[in-house]
Amino acid sequence: MNSPLVLLILSLGAGAITRAQEAVPKPADSLAVAGKELRMGNTPRARALYSWVLHEDRRSTPARMGLGKVAIAENEWGEGCDQFQDVIDRDTGSIAARYCCGICRREYGAQVAFILRKVQWGKSMDDFLWVLARDSSYEDVLYQLALLYRYKDEYDLALDLGRLQIDRKPDLVDARLGLFKLYRFVLAVVPPGDIFPLLRRRHDPFAVYFAAEALRRQKRYEESEQILNAILGRMESIPVQAIYCSLARIYYARGDPARGEAYYWRAADSISSWLGSAILFEDIKYVLTDLELKHYRSLVSDRKKSAFFHLFWNLRNPSPAATTNVRLAEHERRIIRAENEFEYYGFRTHFNDPDKLHYLSFPRAFSLNREFNDKGLVYVRHGEPDDIQRTIGENLNESWLYNGTDESPKRVFYFTQSNSAGNNWRLTSFPEDPQMWENLVMWDHRYNRLLNGQALDQAELQDQLREESETTVSSGLATDEHTWKKAMKTFNLPHSISAFRGDGGKTIVNVSYALPVGEIAKDLADTVKTLRVEVGLSMNRTNGEVMASELDTLSLPLGSGMTGAYVELYRFVLRPDSVRIAMHARPLGLEMVSTWDRRIRIPDFPVTVPMLSDIEFLLPSSARSSIEINGVKVIVSPFDAVPRNKPLYVYWQTYNLTRDADGKTAYRSRVLLTPGESGPDDESVVAYDNDHAGQEESAAELARIDVRARDRGMYTLTVEITDRKMVRTFSKSRLLRLTGD
Repeated sequence: MNSPLVLLILSLGAGAITRAQEAVPKPADSLAVAGKELRMGNTPRARALYSWVLHEDRRSTPARMGLGKVAIAENEWGEGCDQFQDVIDRDTGSIAARYCCGICRREYGAQVAFILRKVQWGKSMDDFLWVLARDSSYEDVLYQLALLYRYKDEYDLALDLGRLQIDRKPDLVDARLGLFKLYRFVLAVVPPGDIFPLLRRRHDPFAVYFAAEALRRQKRYEESEQILNAILGRMESIPVQAIYCSLARIYYARGDPARGEAYYWRAADSISSWLGSAILFEDIKYVLTDLELKHYRSLVSDRKKSAFFHLFWNLRNPSPAATTNVRLAEHERRIIRAENEFEYYGFRTHFNDPDKLHYLSFPRAFSLNREFNDKGLVYVRHGEPDDIQRTIGENLNESWLYNGTDESPKRVFYFTQSNSAGNNWRLTSFPEDPQMWENLVMWDHRYNRLLNGQALDQAELQDQLREESETTVSSGLATDEHTWKKAMKTFNLPHSISAFRGDGGKTIVNVSYALPVGEIAKDLADTVKTLRVEVGLSMNRTNGEVMASELDTLSLPLGSGMTGAYVELYRFVLRPDSVRIAMHARPLGLEMVSTWDRRIRIPDFPVTVPMLSDIEFLLPSSARSSIEINGVKVIVSPFDAVPRNKPLYVYWQTYNLTRDADGKTAYRSRVLLTPGESGPDDESVVAYDNDHAGQEESAAELARIDVRARDRGMYTLTVEITDRKMVRTFSKSRLLRLTGD
């Protein structure tokens, strides 16, 4: 039977046959493209191309090997075994197929029951020994065999083989990183009393470094620091990034974030090798997004990798203008706790998977974690839950609640130990134990219906809760957030951002804020007469580059009965760009903090188009940054709420008015108040109306508006300009809330 492609070519004639033949990809070309796609992590595309080549040539060994490597990349170990065994059956002398088959059988054995595991690991051992007998220097076969012995809990032999691998082939950076991971595994699973004798038996720089790590984990910080400083720069096989990261963690654990951060950035800024950056990557892999993972893997220079770590933590820092990065400090604190409570190096098999029907879906970065159980991974991303419920039934169950905030939704994670022992806590889509339903009634009334409802209603509720859990897990493992310690009180920091045209194509950006001095003062002793507050603001481009940053310490006198707010302003002159604006305020000596951040586009104000600046509300003020307008000293108000018993001062600027032949301009300005959050309509009231004539193409205007006759509630305030010389109207709006009697 002719294929659709052949029939189409025949219908077009001989000329089309030649063109179609040229258009059909050649197998060799497809293999090259597939290999590139696989290296870039695009496994679906690579799989499709390798499959097409096999369709054209069922005996193509490169395509079959390619499909096996796709299976390895996707952790489909059983499929990988089949693909590589097919190659071995056709070519019994293929070292590459035996090597890859050994890897797949080892990993497949880790996923199946004990009897099958023993069979698969026996075959894996045979494959690796077969390769070693023919080419002991092939790839990293010694390290791959070391992993097999690690799985079999033969630690000494695993470490010996790992060390032998890098001695024979020191350029294998993956194997060097792998030896780090082997030692970390040994530190986690060997009892503290046995770890030092094991390390002392080894004449190995890695053993010295990990002795320091063992001391750190046992909180013997001074001893650990002495060893780390002694080996710094003296052991070439230990990258300085590993030592600096260990020193950073020591100081974070001691409660000295400034010194801890200094060591961390020393590690990042001294990257000069793939292994050095990989050590730092191991520290952040638990909180990566898939997009960040893809971006990191695309980086080829040490300089770009160093910049990646700076950008990574700067974007997560809620107070980037401060002297230390609190998000980085919180991450290290969480990692330290996770090392103590959530480590798990056992096998995550289908047998002990509580989500056997695959209700849950996980981001690609989820598979990077091999050190912590699922509770640990959630903890490192989101911190301490707001509430925990536990039950002990047929299986251990635990549920974590994160209350919703302005930045993140309410999240509930369900964990269980299914057919497992030890610390193997895994995420599940729904707690099956009715006792847990009773505990969760306080979190969600639907659990009460689960306990007491009809069977049909129960089934519908379970489906609903499973769907919500899938959303929670997929979003929760693709995000992370900073949390303050429980003793830290947070307060609101009202603020406004407005933009005006500057000189030379630049834009003036005003950021007004209000410190709630009265609220903060409630936590101070009556004898305190001065409130000192650290206030910082930072503007960063999307690539992390700092455009502007200010850090001040304010000293505010406290009078008796202080109940008001202190209003101040930051003003910057910047080029138009997309930026993240982040601000923090921290009263010194108090466990209090306030942060906010916004991503905006600093607008451009072209010199040809009639347009308006942003609209500002002004307050009479004697603050240092106040300005005088029409004889009144004012400051930009950070509040959208305005009391009805006081006049409302509205300020704006108009640009690019049309001049007539005599060089004159004329325009009408109106301020409209519209109930609700929509634009002007039939209910709009003209609150201000003024005609102007002159010769300037730009003008500034301050309107004093009486709002006493308006009802309380939300309004849209619109400034409307009609350019009388070209009969054109343009406008800008902002929300306003009227309060008071």
